[in-house]
Amino acid sequence: MILVAALIIMSVVTPMINTFFRKLNETDADSNGTESETIGNEADTDGQEPEANGTETETDEVSDKDIASPPVSIILAVHDNARELESNLPVMLTQDYAAGYEVIVVVDKGEDDTDDVLTRLSNEYNNLYVTFVPDSSRYMSKRKLAVTLGVKAAKHEWIMMTEATCKPDSDQWLKTMGRHCTDDHDMVIGYSNYHQEATDFQRFERLLTQRYLLSTARYHTAYRSEPGNLMFRKSLFMNARGYEGNLKYIRGEYDFLVNKIATKGRTAVVLSPDACIVEDSPAKKQLRNHHLFYMETRKHLRRSFLFRLRFNIDQAAMHLNYLLIISCGVYAAITQNLLVGSAALMALLITVALRAFFAGRAINQHGENIPSWKIIPMEISILWRNGWRKLKYFMTNKNDFISHKI
Repeated sequence: MILVAALIIMSVVTPMINTFFRKLNETDADSNGTESETIGNEADTDGQEPEANGTETETDEVSDKDIASPPVSIILAVHDNARELESNLPVMLTQDYAAGYEVIVVVDKGEDDTDDVLTRLSNEYNNLYVTFVPDSSRYMSKRKLAVTLGVKAAKHEWIMMTEATCKPDSDQWLKTMGRHCTDDHDMVIGYSNYHQEATDFQRFERLLTQRYLLSTARYHTAYRSEPGNLMFRKSLFMNARGYEGNLKYIRGEYDFLVNKIATKGRTAVVLSPDACIVEDSPAKKQLRNHHLFYMETRKHLRRSFLFRLRFNIDQAAMHLNYLLIISCGVYAAITQNLLVGSAALMALLITVALRAFFAGRAINQHGENIPSWKIIPMEISILWRNGWRKLKYFMTNKNDFISHKI
């Protein structure tokens, strides 16, 4: 009877510990903001405001919510992304955003293909500006330096930080995100995931990670952010001295930024499908490096222990539940105990049904297309995949993660 009670209780409780069970609501948008500004025509890498050589944003037939949204500077740090810019940048440049916005691309000098694409698009769109990373920059992350140059060149207070490999799912992306740029918020984080061409597991794992990150940002203090859909105040970045203290780490530009400047209650979370960013399907090496660099980055982030504790408890409870079910099933088979065997089967059915239901609800909320029958094996495999990645991380040369080699 004790085994039966433990089986049933575990099968019901453990799915409720999982992050998919926890309700995640979008932060309410406020009506505060500023009216549209004139967009300039040249980005200044020294941080000075560019001259206003462009045209003013049309303000006819502007709704109240459009006026409430402030002007925005979109920043992309690119490196050998000519193909991605060709596909994704026009969508960013044609957003339905009455308040006005500029797109600043920060690129390494000498990238001929990228320069050709940007030159052609600059002639077509008057809200696109290009600046370059100095060749002389050493002993620091070029990605973080590029973001810093973009922020300094931005003429607007609100910054949208995204990637050349990312494409907005709608021309309402900036408007939907911008509505949350109010006096009550310093940061806005939206949902992002990989393109449908990515494997089901890749998109499921990204979804799971986003649920942890977005729920933490929504109800506590934002810990970090996945790439592609992050807004923040320029003044906050400058007052915090940007990436000072972690410039030597090659990656982690989103993680270090959010971890450093986030304040509890001052981060808005946007879950609307119109605010979604779709990232190009990652190559195997790219995805592997993403996980390895994060393992190094998280060692230097604040609040890391408490954030990871939630994940570890979820995973431990899930595997303990399955282990108990299997153990009781084996015990019932050996002793021919029908009661324990029936309870083990019932506990398995309850576990699978609840976990698939809660995960499926989250999948539908974010508009993902992941088959329900894959949820359970993908959940179980995450812990073992992470263990394999951890082993690979231990085998790496730690100098590979910093720009200043020792």
